[in-house]
Amino acid sequence: MTQNKTQAATPAPANGFVRALSVIAAFAVMALVVLYPRAIAEDGASVPHSSFVLLMMGMSVCYIVGFGFVPKNKILRILFSPYVGWALMAVGLFLVFG
Repeated sequence: MTQNKTQAATPAPANGFVRALSVIAAFAVMALVVLYPRAIAEDGASVPHSSFVLLMMGMSVCYIVGFGFVPKNKILRILFSPYVGWALMAVGLFLVFG
């Protein structure tokens, strides 16, 4: 049996543990922002927007991974990987709280 070159070159979808971890991490960030926004900034004018955008992008990618969406396009599959989502959330959290 031979595989297609496109099938062999694309990474496998995330397993159940990675998906669950991604949803839990995304939900934790969402809960922090919604339930206690003062953890991010004291008022609306002092929000670190560039860092916050990274945090929200990472949260969005983790939700995409966690709910099991796997794009067919290779570039999008790499972009919506759990490693990219976790890295964006980690950098965003470090810049917001560090």
